[in-house]
Amino acid sequence: MTRTATRFAVALLVIIVAAGVAFPAAAVTEPRDEPGDTRPPVKVYVSETLDISSIQLSGEGTVGTDNTTFNAVGGGSSITVDPTSADFDGVQPGAYYADSDRDIRADLWVVRPQVTQLEIRNSRQTRVTGQRVTPDRLQRLSVEAQYNFADADRLDVSVVGPTGETVASSRITQSGGRTTVDMGDPAPGIYTITVTGSNVEAGTRAATVRVTGDAATATPTATTAPTATPTATTTAPTATATPEQTTTPTAERTTTPTTTPTAESTTGDSPGFGVGTALVAALVLTVAALARRR
Repeated sequence: MTRTATRFAVALLVIIVAAGVAFPAAAVTEPRDEPGDTRPPVKVYVSETLDISSIQLSGEGTVGTDNTTFNAVGGGSSITVDPTSADFDGVQPGAYYADSDRDIRADLWVVRPQVTQLEIRNSRQTRVTGQRVTPDRLQRLSVEAQYNFADADRLDVSVVGPTGETVASSRITQSGGRTTVDMGDPAPGIYTITVTGSNVEAGTRAATVRVTGDAATATPTATTAPTATPTATTTAPTATATPEQTTTPTAERTTTPTTTPTAESTTGDSPGFGVGTALVAALVLTVAALARRR
């Protein structure tokens, strides 16, 4: 009987543990406005803005609505916030206590938000994070992420294409959750998938996937066609007879002036030579006549 009771207790414990493991993780569809649990130390996240006026102090009372200074436990930096809209952007992670509290035990616990895992899968649910994929394998893109601030905020998902435009968007509301977006027929290039807390903006992570495909080879073909056109244009002017027409008039003009002066020069010398010859002949006859008379 004792063994039976022991076995039953062990079996019950296993069931309880298994049930505990199976409990769903925190899920938030919208960023929280204030902490759900106000018992100190209250967990907040770096870059989060929320109302902490109702959180309890470790000594006594609540924070209230007046501006409050929080000091790092054990010494260090301090921050002053408006409790109704406390902005924790840029605050160092760690434990803090309120100046208005009666003791120096932690009232706030500031946590660094982290997206611990980001995984991209293609249409066939094959992991393609940081890899190359053909367009037909990325018509649907799945994004899976794990993050440590699921109790405070969701993750906004954006897919930015090669030219910088947002081609798809979605959200993840639970750590370890997944969302799928339609990509249609993605053009070749690098796609950047970014997940970011909508209020916890410091919780962010990005991954890429490169789309390849035949569409990328169409660019050289389009470039070759315009190149052939200038070649044809250049050939047409070369075949024109313009240079021959220019040469012919030049040759005619050069020949005519050269020939004319030569002809004139030759004609002018002939009369001059004939006159000289006649004078010499007359002189010889005169001398002969005078000689005969003597």
